[in-house]
Amino acid sequence: MTLHTINLWEIILDGTQITLCFFILLVLIRNKIKYKQLLLKPPNTENAQNFNIEFILQAIRQQSDLAFMHIMETIEKERNTLNTYFDLREPQMVPHPVEPKPGHLTARSSTDEAAELDDAETIYSEIRILAGQGMSLEDISEQLNVPKGEVELVLKLKRLSTDSATSKNNSYA
Repeated sequence: MTLHTINLWEIILDGTQITLCFFILLVLIRNKIKYKQLLLKPPNTENAQNFNIEFILQAIRQQSDLAFMHIMETIEKERNTLNTYFDLREPQMVPHPVEPKPGHLTARSSTDEAAELDDAETIYSEIRILAGQGMSLEDISEQLNVPKGEVELVLKLKRLSTDSATSKNNSYA
């Protein structure tokens, strides 16, 4: 009897495997037929246009993200440059606390102030001369070792003073 039971289970197992294979073949044949029918159908242009629009939008998003990241990197570089510049200039700008000696004047002498003003006026006049020769902001900044912002400020002030002088002359005429 046990011999018949083992054969019965083997027959059931074999029948199940044959049924599963038949079912798999039916699914494959059905998929092949659907695939051939899909190839014979004309493509749906609406879906193709939606795909093209989505693709274009994605490309634009990527390009704008790249441009934005480039701008942010440039801003960060300029910020680091300015921070470095201010860190270098800060010790010169902050006065050192020095105790005045008795009998000495605590105010700066007018000769020191005049010397500083002469130095600044010399640099500003050199900026005006070089700009008059047609040099760019970057070249003037590098040659005189002055920040670009300061060069630009001097040139704008010169232009404003020239414009205001011409407008005054025109109003008197």
